[in-house]
Amino acid sequence: MGFGRRLVRKTVRKATPRPVRRAMHPVRTVKRAATPRPVRQVSRAVYTVTNPLGAAENKLIGAALNSGSRRRTSPTRSVPPTRSRSAPVRQGLSGTGVRAADAVASHDQLAQLMVVKRERFTAARRPLVPDPDPVDPKPFQQQEWERRKGEVRLWQRARRRQVRAEAAEFGQAAAADLQTQAHVQQREQQALVDTWWTALNQGEPGVLTAALKAAFDDNPAPVVVVSARESDAFLALVLPGPEVLPPKTAHVTPTGRLSSRAWTKTELNQVYAELLGAHLLATIRETWAVAPSLTNIRIAGLRKRADGPRGVLFDVDVTRTDGHWADDRWGDVLLAHIPGGLNRAGRAQEVQPWPREKLRPGASGLLANA
Repeated sequence: MGFGRRLVRKTVRKATPRPVRRAMHPVRTVKRAATPRPVRQVSRAVYTVTNPLGAAENKLIGAALNSGSRRRTSPTRSVPPTRSRSAPVRQGLSGTGVRAADAVASHDQLAQLMVVKRERFTAARRPLVPDPDPVDPKPFQQQEWERRKGEVRLWQRARRRQVRAEAAEFGQAAAADLQTQAHVQQREQQALVDTWWTALNQGEPGVLTAALKAAFDDNPAPVVVVSARESDAFLALVLPGPEVLPPKTAHVTPTGRLSSRAWTKTELNQVYAELLGAHLLATIRETWAVAPSLTNIRIAGLRKRADGPRGVLFDVDVTRTDGHWADDRWGDVLLAHIPGGLNRAGRAQEVQPWPREKLRPGASGLLANA
């Protein structure tokens, strides 16, 4: 009986034209025909993402129905239970995010240290004491009127006008006297300033030393004025150690991600040498700007550390006319090429203090006095 029914169904299906069979589900057929293939593919992909359980269930059903067919299917993966939407999501950076944040922090710290080599200083100019402000005569006029208004009565209008005129004259005279005194004081102060300016341009030791100390007072690397006279000065620059550098350096991985890693010894010494050059260049620029009389500077770089080697890292001579002082890299060039620059040794080019027997006269006692 079952065989007969199957035979009848098969015969009827063969006898029915294909368009008629498709017309049995007109809504589904029209919707499928009107929907482009790419849209149907995207819809299936979106359904798989938005309904993971439904998609997995369909795979399980398909695997069960097709278990007896010859087509090979990939084994289905177990679907982990989904989290509730109300479950808390773990906040914070992933491992890659933490390394990227460390890289940004290292870059910012190093940039802050190197900003000293980009500083510019306005050259000193002859100070001018400003002219005194004009003196207003109205307060004196009002004061004089308050003192004399009791001399007249209300009906004595002519007398009142006379007293007011006399009070106005008094106010003008008092203001003129004060204006004259202010101009005298201004000329006296300008004379004192001109005397100081002349002494600074002539390189008078007391004036020159005081000007340099005032300029170096807020520097990140302290500067000691050993001597300053006429066109020559001897400065001791107290330098930081390599411990001020960030513990890691920023870099980009082969996959293009921002990350951080530990310094190599060569990289650390190179960056430390650049930092020393930055402080040297900033000190020279500020010296040229503050002291117009100076044309020659001797600068000794000192490192005072309790946990490492200490000594004189460089002892160089520079002149005002021999140097590209606007170039931010000129400090590195000086320390690398002129006599008395950095003493670098080993494959890692480590910055080391100069041996005592190679120090110039006057440099050995700087560490104790700096």
